[in-house]
Amino acid sequence: MTTHSADLMEAIADRRDTDESEHGNLGMVLIFVFFVVFLLLAIFMAVAGYRSTSATTTQASNVRLTNNLVTNIVRTTDASDALAAGQGPEGRSLVLLEHLDTGTYETRIYLSGGKVVEEYALAGSAYTPAKATELVSSSTFSFTYSNGLLSITTDTGTSDVALRSLEGSDR
Repeated sequence: MTTHSADLMEAIADRRDTDESEHGNLGMVLIFVFFVVFLLLAIFMAVAGYRSTSATTTQASNVRLTNNLVTNIVRTTDASDALAAGQGPEGRSLVLLEHLDTGTYETRIYLSGGKVVEEYALAGSAYTPAKATELVSSSTFSFTYSNGLLSITTDTGTSDVALRSLEGSDR
């Protein structure tokens, strides 16, 4: 072989090594890009799942809070002859009576301006929605009472309260 042929063969071998090295690097880059895209998609899917779960949990918590707030007010005043119905500004009101040494007081729960409100007042006094405390936003408030079970309905659903005063004790 001549020097010229040997140089040519060496140049071809170097070119082949360079091509293989470039293809190997391109393959590694493609694998890396695929891996990064896969991880980003996985992160986006996890975030979307978390947001959905969080929204559902928040909504369920709000429903429980709404229903529990009203039922807990009823439970705190559960006593013999403590439950009555009144007439609020926008329909029937649930009246919880407290007989104290200083007189009889009412905790009134009723609908006013798209909200269920609570008002504490002297029995027989006029309703004053401006002095009432907002409990929850709702366009609906109704209640029924039958055989010791009080059912209270708002926009978020119906809650039932078994009155303990019917078991023979005041609390």
